[in-house]
Amino acid sequence: MLWNAPVRLTAGDQVYQTVRGPEDAIHFLSRRWPCERGSSYAHARERCVAAVSHRIPVEASRPAFVMACLDARLMTTGGYRP
Repeated sequence: MLWNAPVRLTAGDQVYQTVRGPEDAIHFLSRRWPCERGSSYAHARERCVAAVSHRIPVEASRPAFVMACLDARLMTTGGYRP
């Protein structure tokens, strides 16, 4: 289960993690999330679980994950590709 475009998480100018789909996102959210788990985190997790469970289209989970990453400053809008 993959998104049309991966999400690349950055630290400064360096990509340190590439998340390719909702399964990768759930793993990252559960095991590697480096900061506070707020409402955007919860929404991203909910959407990714729904995608893996085939309750929503796979691509519908990507924007929620991106928003959580932007809120956590794990990526910049300059690196975001819809």
